Amino acid sequence: MQRFLESLKLLVFGRPIATERAQRVGLKTRLALPVFGAGLLSTVAYAPDAVVDALRKGGVQSTLPVMALAVVAIMVLLGYAYRSNVRKRPDERGDYGLVSDKLGPTAALITGASLLVDYIFTVAVSVAAIAQFVAYVVPAVGDRHTTVAVASILVMTLANLRGVVERARVSLAVWFGFLLVIGLVIGFGASRGDVVPPANPPEPTWSSAIAFAGAIASGAVMLTGIDHLASSAPEHAEPRAKRAGRTLILAVLTGAAAFLAVTLMVWRYRVSGWQSGPVLLQATDRIFEASWPVWVVAIPTVAILYAAASTVFRRFSRLTSLLASDSYLPRQLSQQSERLVFRGGVLWVAGASAAIVVATGARLEQLVHMYLIGAFAAIVLSQFAMVRLQSARIAVEPTGRPRVRMKGTRVLHVAAAIVAAAVWIVIAVFNFAAGAWFALVLVAGLVLLMRGIHSHYGDVRRQLTIQPNDRASARPSATHGIVLVAQLHRPALRAIAYAKAARHSSLEAVAVQVDPAATRELQRRWGELRLGVPLVILDSPYRDMVGPVLEHVRSIHRLSPRDMVVVYVPEYIVGRWWERFLHNRATLRLRARLLSVPRVVVAAVPWHLQSSLDTVEGADFTRELPRVSPAEEESEEAATRG
Repeated sequence: MQRFLESLKLLVFGRPIATERAQRVGLKTRLALPVFGAGLLSTVAYAPDAVVDALRKGGVQSTLPVMALAVVAIMVLLGYAYRSNVRKRPDERGDYGLVSDKLGPTAALITGASLLVDYIFTVAVSVAAIAQFVAYVVPAVGDRHTTVAVASILVMTLANLRGVVERARVSLAVWFGFLLVIGLVIGFGASRGDVVPPANPPEPTWSSAIAFAGAIASGAVMLTGIDHLASSAPEHAEPRAKRAGRTLILAVLTGAAAFLAVTLMVWRYRVSGWQSGPVLLQATDRIFEASWPVWVVAIPTVAILYAAASTVFRRFSRLTSLLASDSYLPRQLSQQSERLVFRGGVLWVAGASAAIVVATGARLEQLVHMYLIGAFAAIVLSQFAMVRLQSARIAVEPTGRPRVRMKGTRVLHVAAAIVAAAVWIVIAVFNFAAGAWFALVLVAGLVLLMRGIHSHYGDVRRQLTIQPNDRASARPSATHGIVLVAQLHRPALRAIAYAKAARHSSLEAVAVQVDPAATRELQRRWGELRLGVPLVILDSPYRDMVGPVLEHVRSIHRLSPRDMVVVYVPEYIVGRWWERFLHNRATLRLRARLLSVPRVVVAAVPWHLQSSLDTVEGADFTRELPRVSPAEEESEEAATRG
């Protein structure tokens, strides 16, 4: 069974990768753009849906171009602000590292938690969009959106656990393939002259104002991939900061142009959002009035959604490793697997996003309302951190052009912080009842969790730190050996032999009496074998195997508090998986209880059954020790003392 599991693991995850092979390849802008910009561009697939849905609720779909221009303005402002981020801080820690350095640990915790929530919802929204596109072109899928979305998460999880990274040229084909079909749709749609222009926008009212605010907040989903771009500088070729800034602004401008073009086509062809299905495919259907162009658009769209979500897996696992390194998450998350993958982070984001998809039924409109809280909380804090960074640089810069440029950059970050904060407030207020409350609770819960973990690690660190004149290295005044004997067999003899070799101050074998007849037989055989070790029988009127042993160990400590007790527990080592359920069940519970007693060492003495020897190489090393008679043992001890 063990060999089968190892072969299955090799098949699923692949062969281990040596650490020295983990070398970063610096990408130029033309390759870095599709690799790191897929997350931002993929939002074109569902951001127009969110804007149309918000305007539809207010009955002001005709104002879609104005709302699209407002969203594009926000994108351009934050894009140039984040280009400044990258140029000043070209490292992989991104917003979390920047906020940690400039605003302190509390703000850093909020940023880290917000980004984790953002990444989880990015995966959930992306796979929900994939399910929506698949259901539109394959009507047979019906209402099984959740199944398609969860299956997509499963495929991404397996690929990321294996460490599969899309080649830059594949990402390039996906990126430009999506832009190409979008361009064809826009070009053909704009060339048709038989389209009746939309009606004039209605007079503004309070309900329409609310719809406008909700539309701008929903359209801001276009900014959710910007953090990944901001932390990609180490993956760029030199000069990293300059190339990363260029990649970021190109990705933002490309995404803004694609979003604006798609929304204009949706507006021109009067896709109102009342029908089910992605508005991008609805517009394509109305433009071409044929089914095959819909397939041509759907395939690259699904591909870029998959690429965006798969990239988030890696970014999430990297962020969890950074938080774990700072003692805010379990430290196991900072360890890479044999495939150079942060496996714990991959499983976390997969499980959390799948749970959210199942809970919401993969409904894209509901997920978008939950989506933006985390992303914009991190954006706001990062921009305030950049304001503080620029203020510190201005304070040490003499008068002149550099100081003027720094002041201009600070104004840019102040404006970006104010706009992002306003968008965050609108999202929190208008989407609160629609699901934003869940994201807020999730962020708050993660902050409290990470604070508690950090406090625990700090407490453990204080307890484990070596103190002056530390007594931890002091030798115990004496050691007492106890061999647990459930029955007299070869594993018990092996444990006694090991205990004798340790030469304790005292040594005894201990058995718990549950059946008087079995105990008498054990005493009889013990006397026949003349093992040279006294046998202590502990009575257990209630047939408890653990309590009498614990009380016996504590009695030794009461007599000699400074002494150390070593308990030897014979255990079977089996080779078949099902055999593990048939052996060692009582000893496992006893060992767990003994380990909770201070100044007690529990030593498991293994005895390999034949099934384990058949599956272990080098079985000659597990052969039984030669028997030593009591007379030979006494002469050996006398020679040692002499």
